[in-house]
Amino acid sequence: MSVSVVTHALKTGEVARVSGPARIEVVNGEILLVGNVYGKKSTLVIHELRSYSLKALTEAELKISLGSGGFFSVVDPSTEVIDDWLRAAETIYRDFTSIKKLKVVVVGPPESGKTTLTAFITNYLRSKGLSCCIIEGDVGQEDLAVPATIALAVVDKPFIWQRELSFSDFRFVGCISPRNCSSRIIASLVDLINQALIKGCDAIVVNTDGWVSGREGISYKLELLRWVKPSHLVILDESLSNLMSNSFRGLIKIIKAKPPTQPRVRSREERQRLRAGAYRKYFMNSSVRTLRISEVGLIGVPSFNCVETPVDRLIEAFPELSSITTHLIKACRDEKELTLLIKGSLHVGLLEALKNEIYTKYLTKLTISTLGDLVRCLVGVVGDSMNDVAVGIIEDVRHEENDIIIKLRTPYEGLIKGLISSNIKLDEEYREIRRSE
Repeated sequence: MSVSVVTHALKTGEVARVSGPARIEVVNGEILLVGNVYGKKSTLVIHELRSYSLKALTEAELKISLGSGGFFSVVDPSTEVIDDWLRAAETIYRDFTSIKKLKVVVVGPPESGKTTLTAFITNYLRSKGLSCCIIEGDVGQEDLAVPATIALAVVDKPFIWQRELSFSDFRFVGCISPRNCSSRIIASLVDLINQALIKGCDAIVVNTDGWVSGREGISYKLELLRWVKPSHLVILDESLSNLMSNSFRGLIKIIKAKPPTQPRVRSREERQRLRAGAYRKYFMNSSVRTLRISEVGLIGVPSFNCVETPVDRLIEAFPELSSITTHLIKACRDEKELTLLIKGSLHVGLLEALKNEIYTKYLTKLTISTLGDLVRCLVGVVGDSMNDVAVGIIEDVRHEENDIIIKLRTPYEGLIKGLISSNIKLDEEYREIRRSE
């Protein structure tokens, strides 16, 4: 990759925009970037998918190395958000003297700058001497832990992108969109905020996902805020800010912040590639472990999390199923639904015929799943006391001697007491191959 190197001299107060891939060396002076002050001999690396504005706090000389697609340019300060975001961070800091424990939630539409603003506020508060924690509350992000999780990091250094931090705690949610797992996200956020308070954090800054449109999206965010109970809500959207102000009427301090005028928008393919890279990195030093269902709990798998119906009673009620009893591992029944877990495979035509016949005769929905349905599923790994300890991938499942054996790939080497299901499957290259949102 070709790299161009140029030197820029900035006057005090001048603002520039830099997009990666880029490397900035501060030769002289001081600059403000993502809420932190960088002085002489500081070196900063900007990822190819990131773009930031910086401000010269004094006369500054910068050595800029740009990779393919990167750029650096002095811009009109009125077109950038750095001064507005600094105002927001200063407002929050001033309130610390009376509030003592800050809980800041950043909300906005997709690609509105939430991740960068979360980092900006955290860096600024830390630079003022506060002990800071950051929580990644967007399950589709891969910045702190892996997708499908909510993660917490204690911030002990300046950073530009959350990827530079190491998470200390996480909660496995099991999806990368909040539409069908909003309650799990809210519970995870509240749990991790409590963990941050236990760790003694003066300020907890929470990034959120971009689902803020439509009745469902608004209701979800209102419910999230109701349970998180932030001291400050920073909103990157004018109409959303007005809505929240009317909803909470002084219960939360609401701060309007400007979204970037020219954000670096990531395509769907780039997001998928970043998630695949995060999975790959996480499982880099993993190994395969053998688990028995008789010893390990499964949470969130319908064919396992149900009250079992004995085979003789099943056939008595549904004689049509007698032809597949040799394949049957488990059957569960309620008033309107019958769930079967089978081993091996059955002809698709036979399965469809059974489903239609059971529904026509008994008005009962028949759902049939196989052990193979679990293969390549992403799962949460649970240790003692119901603690989330790791993430895993189910590589194989088989029925053996009246038990079910699971081959699980995970970097975790401790005691495993349970697995939490997800709606995500990964291929051998850690790319998502199925999501049931």
